[in-house]
Amino acid sequence: MARWRTSALAVVVLVTTACGHTEASHRAAATTTVPSRPHLAPVGQQPLTVKGTGFQPHEKVRLVANGGKPTTAVADSAGLFEARLPGVDSCDSVTVEATGSQGSHTDFNLSQIACTGT
Repeated sequence: MARWRTSALAVVVLVTTACGHTEASHRAAATTTVPSRPHLAPVGQQPLTVKGTGFQPHEKVRLVANGGKPTTAVADSAGLFEARLPGVDSCDSVTVEATGSQGSHTDFNLSQIACTGT
């Protein structure tokens, strides 16, 4: 009976090790960075300023608001950028599209940003 337990234990250890299920492999998998999808959001109003995340590192991004004049930005090594869109009235309905040179794409639409009267 003791011999069977030893053999069963050896098989479990062998299978677990052969499958790569070790504490170190679980820790490595938990720290692996998974690229996120591109996202664009407003961060300022005067002028309209947007922040992009999830783009490819150092990707050149073309931004267009309501089909107007394009603006460009370059994502940093983490895939982030911030860009101003001068001439866009952020109190109106605004659609902003961001298209990256490496295939990233996203957009957003604001029906209206809360504007303060002067």
